[in-house]
Amino acid sequence: MDYLSFLLFFIYAMIILILLIYISPVISGILMIIIPVAIVFIYPEPAMQFLSIEQFSYLGVSINNIHIILMLWSALIGIIIYSELLSWYLLTDESREERKVIPSADMAEPDETPRSTKKKIEDFLLNLGKIMSGGK
Repeated sequence: MDYLSFLLFFIYAMIILILLIYISPVISGILMIIIPVAIVFIYPEPAMQFLSIEQFSYLGVSINNIHIILMLWSALIGIIIYSELLSWYLLTDESREERKVIPSADMAEPDETPRSTKKKIEDFLLNLGKIMSGGK
């Protein structure tokens, strides 16, 4: 493997991850796409030569730098989307007044005696059987 390519991909991934952690996932996602595209538009010939460098061959299939950058993009996009969804989920306000608590069948009424674990398991298995048979 070409050490210069490895070093460039490592620096590129670290820049994107640092932006993801310290600044914003959206900015890191935008820069993740813009940096290679801008380099291809500014220096088309050297960029195409760099992306077409064969790193290794596996069962007769050559793996070039373009394949490695696409793999890196897919991994980083997955991390960015996951962090965005996680931050959205953690920032949702559960104490809104619009949401009303709907009492479930498992919650016991205050004057009612609590159900035993055996009864809860039986109810769960009955509901699971209904769902598996196509019922609601």
